[in-house]
Amino acid sequence: MLEAWCCPECQGFLTTSAGHIVCRECGLVVSREYVSPTYQLGDEQDLDRPDASMYASLGNRPHIVDGLGSYIGYHRDRYFRDASGKALPASTQKRFLRLKAVYGARVRVGSCETRYRTPRTLNRVAQLLMLGRQVRDRGAYLYKKITADGTARFSNNIVLMAVCLLVAIREFRDDAPITLEELASAFERCGHRVSVRAIVREAMKLKLETGFAPDLRRPEDYVPRVLSMLLNNEAVVRKAAQRGWGLNDYGAKLRKTMGRILDRIPSIKRGGRNPFIFAVSVAYAADRMLARESGRRAVLTQKLASLATEVAEYSIRDHYGVIKRVLAQDAVNRHGADNHSSPTVDAHMP
Repeated sequence: MLEAWCCPECQGFLTTSAGHIVCRECGLVVSREYVSPTYQLGDEQDLDRPDASMYASLGNRPHIVDGLGSYIGYHRDRYFRDASGKALPASTQKRFLRLKAVYGARVRVGSCETRYRTPRTLNRVAQLLMLGRQVRDRGAYLYKKITADGTARFSNNIVLMAVCLLVAIREFRDDAPITLEELASAFERCGHRVSVRAIVREAMKLKLETGFAPDLRRPEDYVPRVLSMLLNNEAVVRKAAQRGWGLNDYGAKLRKTMGRILDRIPSIKRGGRNPFIFAVSVAYAADRMLARESGRRAVLTQKLASLATEVAEYSIRDHYGVIKRVLAQDAVNRHGADNHSSPTVDAHMP
């Protein structure tokens, strides 16, 4: 997060204190401290590494609002027993049922209903996007961290939760290959007016407030998802079989060829293009390159890649033109650097 761990004012050594990163010399609060996306229930094991994990009590789960301590019975239990398993008397049953209802509603919500109900939206969005538990809990932790002291200014809790979930998605990279458009669409399906522009604007504000911002996506992060979408499309599977490919063999070689193409296209040549669309176009280019190298006909067409990945044909065509020019120029440069080598097959991509 911080380079060299030096104070920007006095160049003193930085340390952590009460959830903030401060300078030992002048006491300047540089930024907040965000622990690694790892959760451990119970006592801290290594006192020398307080930032190694985030610890939570059993009654305070990060993705929902719990009370202090444990539940009365199970979460939806309406019939209670004592420690030995014997059923409680009817009068005691009624009393604990009333206490459990009060404990489960007003005590947990109180005057902070908006912030307490926001995690419910998080759980619903995580289900719609099929996100893992670690991604969901990381987003919930960041939300609680930012709203804990009440000093950060933000538009509303739902947009802030969308930004926190975006940060978690970007941290887990190809384990959560969700695009920004899909994230905004999931919140809209839950009945909230959240747009891509609102998320980006709130993320920029959050960076100014806390110095913490989502990482930028790269096309490499979307390679597993693009391959999954292609190899699970019936038309692609059928055409691959017609070309004499086994599905596993075709997927492995396509992944390897995509890696070769991405390695030869530096970030400066990619410009500000959408990384997901760029990854789809790289898959299309890799299929054509693989067909030329194996002496077979190509499996993918621009229309088929568009149907399988839900990316517009003209976007694939535009990105593919850029990829083809960069690969051709790279082949010419390599051939000029080594007069004894012959131009690679990539320079003649159709």
